[in-house]
Amino acid sequence: MDLAAVDNAVRRAESLAVAEPDSFLAEEVAAELSSYLPPLLAQAEIRLVAMGGSSSAAQRSRDVLGGSIRHGQAVYEDQQAAVFSNPTARLYLLAGACRLLKNAVVAPW
Repeated sequence: MDLAAVDNAVRRAESLAVAEPDSFLAEEVAAELSSYLPPLLAQAEIRLVAMGGSSSAAQRSRDVLGGSIRHGQAVYEDQQAAVFSNPTARLYLLAGACRLLKNAVVAPW
């Protein structure tokens, strides 16, 4: 997965959330972000399984990553079920979930 493409889509979504949340372009960016979530979730889950250590810091890292995965999964499921009624909130939630998971995957835990 091209993480730079994820960053680019996140920035476009945040701009469109302010300027044109109801536009066709916003719909396309939302669909693009939604397509990034499954591979990001898979990578984050692999990372979570691979995390070791028994210290409280290691446990906290696992808890944070697990929370990020749960949040991303919830946003993805809501997007697939078309439950977002506010287009601005939808763009921000998708962008935030992608950014959170992307950072979790690249962070040196």
